[in-house]
Amino acid sequence: MNMTLREIVRVLNGQLILGDPKMKATHASVDSRTVEIGDLFFALKGARGNGHDYAITACRQGAAGVVVSRLDWLPSLQNFPAAVVQVEDPLKALQSLGQYLRTGFKGPVVGVTGSNGKTTTKQMIASVLKTLGPGLFTKGNFNSQIGLPVVLSESSPDHRWMVLEMGASEPGNVHALTEIAHPTIGVITSIGPAHLETFGTLAKIARTKWELMDALPSDGVAIVPWGEPALEPHIRSFTKRLVFFGEDSSCPVRASAVEIKETLNFMLHIGAVSTRVFLPVRGRFNVRNALASAAVGWVLNVPVEAIAEGLGHFEPPPMRMEILRHPSGAIFLNDAYNANPASMVNAVSTLMESYFDRRRIVVLGSMKELGEASEKLHFHLGAEVGKCALDAIYLFGPEAEATRDGAVAAGFKPDHVFHTNKIDELIKEVKRQVRPDVVILFKASRAMQLERVVEALKN
Repeated sequence: MNMTLREIVRVLNGQLILGDPKMKATHASVDSRTVEIGDLFFALKGARGNGHDYAITACRQGAAGVVVSRLDWLPSLQNFPAAVVQVEDPLKALQSLGQYLRTGFKGPVVGVTGSNGKTTTKQMIASVLKTLGPGLFTKGNFNSQIGLPVVLSESSPDHRWMVLEMGASEPGNVHALTEIAHPTIGVITSIGPAHLETFGTLAKIARTKWELMDALPSDGVAIVPWGEPALEPHIRSFTKRLVFFGEDSSCPVRASAVEIKETLNFMLHIGAVSTRVFLPVRGRFNVRNALASAAVGWVLNVPVEAIAEGLGHFEPPPMRMEILRHPSGAIFLNDAYNANPASMVNAVSTLMESYFDRRRIVVLGSMKELGEASEKLHFHLGAEVGKCALDAIYLFGPEAEATRDGAVAAGFKPDHVFHTNKIDELIKEVKRQVRPDVVILFKASRAMQLERVVEALKN
């Protein structure tokens, strides 16, 4: 983005209250704490505050201008250090900016959604596509109707491709994002019980994720996992190009000979061509993420050898099976960014498969936004975890009490399961387990902020 205020006012259908129409803005921002020189700050109303209260702060930080719906925050028009653009609704204005910037881009745009693995898959795809030249991809968790336009504001004429992550917490979310992004390739990583509080059923989750595929142009390509039952009704009626990925021999993009160690490697097969891929991450579930990414590369004519090289060099996002080595010799697996029942089981399975010569301990927090099924799903998680040959289970949060019951019901020793709702108590108890021969997995929903335990133990 490198636009004059005159262009911006036209795109946003706003009014320039103050500022030079020839002045340029280089990036959109919605957080006054991270504003940089040249940014255009959008004063959005949120659950915890209103951006209008921080407009002056944004200007002092170096913002080129602010986009607002009211002017009562402005003490005086005289000597104000930035431009002021007034619109009816700053959020809609931000989305209009994103749509405008996307319209000017002519390269492939990959949309990525799914219940699990979308951030890691997005990172992998970006690494694979670097062979095509520079591109734009979602940073952090900017995968919402606010975050996506901010990402698009980073676009430049040098970019040859885009990879845009699309999150969804309720029906219609993905459709709204496709109205901004207009993807040409769609990727669904998985369908699982996430955000059941708002979705209600797996079928509704699948329907929302499929909004991405419905938005593809007639020559677009849908990349989907093989054998996902919830997607079958949508696949049967789909008329655009479909590419399946998985370990089934019928998939055009598939894996075989998977070797699970502290990191992963497997044979990648695309059509009749094969090569071995070495991933800088652990967890068998990441094979699936890598296959989805390889399928994108294949569709865009990236050579198989270059796909394998890109996968081998991708940078894993933080707090996703992140290995941290404690001075004592203990290993922490920090997977505390988020959680749902499927990702919890995947993480524990990874621990069991990857570390045979250490004491294995899990620290699991509550899974949020599961609705009426929460207690049942926490109990079932405990039953699955309780079958594993773990040395101890530590549980945090009110919902996790049902996880304790499930673990004990599955035969896990009750005196090896600890549950608390107090973070300080959890830290104190887990600290007793930190020793050279131990590996500890940390995983919970984002709201639990389980990384606080990791940081306390590190320090």
